[in-house]
Amino acid sequence: MPKQELPAERFTHNEIEYIPDPYPFFASMRAANPVYFSERIFGGTWLFFGYDDCVAMLKEERLSNARAAVPLRFLPPEQRAEFSDMVDVFERWLAFHDGRQHTGNRRQANRSYMPFTEQRLEPRIRGVVDRLLDAVDPAGFDLMAEFAFPLPAMVIADVLGVPTEAHADLSRWTDDIAHLFGSTQVSLEHVRRTADSTRELAAFLAAPEQRERAEREQGLLHALRTTEVHGQRFDEQDVVAQAAMLLFAGVASIRYLIGNSVHELDRCSPEQRALLTDPGTAPAAVEELLRFCTPVQFIGRVVAEDFSYTGPDGRTAHLRAGRPVLLYSGSANRDETRFDRADELVLDRPLPNPHLTFGAGRHLCFGDPLVRQTTRIALGELYRRMPGLRVPAQELCWNNNLGFHGFTALRVADAGRC
Repeated sequence: MPKQELPAERFTHNEIEYIPDPYPFFASMRAANPVYFSERIFGGTWLFFGYDDCVAMLKEERLSNARAAVPLRFLPPEQRAEFSDMVDVFERWLAFHDGRQHTGNRRQANRSYMPFTEQRLEPRIRGVVDRLLDAVDPAGFDLMAEFAFPLPAMVIADVLGVPTEAHADLSRWTDDIAHLFGSTQVSLEHVRRTADSTRELAAFLAAPEQRERAEREQGLLHALRTTEVHGQRFDEQDVVAQAAMLLFAGVASIRYLIGNSVHELDRCSPEQRALLTDPGTAPAAVEELLRFCTPVQFIGRVVAEDFSYTGPDGRTAHLRAGRPVLLYSGSANRDETRFDRADELVLDRPLPNPHLTFGAGRHLCFGDPLVRQTTRIALGELYRRMPGLRVPAQELCWNNNLGFHGFTALRVADAGRC
């Protein structure tokens, strides 16, 4: 069945037909069903595909961010109690807070992050990038396994002040959490595995040896513990939760953005790829990659109170309290009514680039500066060292959910070394 004919009623994040290239389906939804009610997703969910609709919903105060338990809706209430400690960690994430609670915790987290300037992080990120690239064989290597997978976990571990050698465990734990939140269909077995991973991650971050190391290294984990705003500090559970949130959000986003970008850049000329190695042009190029190669395809909300929404096309949706809402930033970023040449990668697209990859409004993604900086350094150094980097013909291996869209493996080679 051609991609553009994939039916809306069968769409979920785990249907394999939609995963490799969701953009023709998104385009058909923007044209015919920009606001769509899906009975299949979480027992009834509103899906938004157009740019203007997504922006309106991102700023809508009658939508809530309190969505920590949404992935468990398929379970009977008595079974959800088994996962109360896991949900408690997620409910402490500032990304899942509203109103004054969100404002206060966001201020606290931002103040903790203030010492971690681009100037301070630049040499540390470059050190990790160099270490990984020194170890690959330019004549042929798996970009994902040898570079894109370990890189973000190592960078964020270094920022937190915990051992970079723990990157494999950090990736495994956060991958389980990402699958839970990026899917619309999960098994009870996976929820139990995610609960175990969440407990292990929380125990790792709270361990005395990590606390001592973070203090010694003056890492973010220590800053979250000690920063005081208006006489308030995060308690220990909140410290662990915010660190876990940064790992969850940053590891998958950076990993899949790098893989998606290299795959798309393979179609570009050497002159276009060279924009990533020039400090003057790299920021705009990275913003365009964030738009075009969106690693996290949606942003979730929950309806807090009944209301009706009328979109630009004049159709009205009646949203009922308690219903989930999914805003497809991956679709909005390709909306031809907002972006000229929306279906083209335009690496010199002028700034500002108003993509929705990190959301919009007061709930803008907390980790976006780290994602931007790490991606800029990683891709810049990759193409500086290997200007002839190519993606040979191969069967592409995609992640198993559309929410976190990208490759699990991708063979590459520097044409000049083959």
